[in-house]
Amino acid sequence: MSTNAALDAAATAIANPTRRQLIEHLATGPTSVSTLAELLEVTLPAVLKQLGILERAGIVARHKTGRVVTVALVPGSLAPLQEWALQSHLFWTGHLDRFAAHVSPTRPETGPK
Repeated sequence: MSTNAALDAAATAIANPTRRQLIEHLATGPTSVSTLAELLEVTLPAVLKQLGILERAGIVARHKTGRVVTVALVPGSLAPLQEWALQSHLFWTGHLDRFAAHVSPTRPETGPK
């Protein structure tokens, strides 16, 4: 997956609050699909739908042992999004600092004369 495609997939994946909740729960460690459904108080099909989106984005991976499907975060899968956010932050911080310097008075105001 290209960098832009990975960034788009990650951004789309975290755009949904349910998927963000899933990521937060999975950050504590691998969890079964049924446990995730219980934690989020949603149906199993609803969790599976959201996990499918996260899986296609490369953010989670599933592993089946017998009848139990366990889901885990893929290490580094959100790195493209993190890198983009950092670059955007650096860009805007620099531009806003320069703007602030430009509009700030260079000498103290003396007040009305």
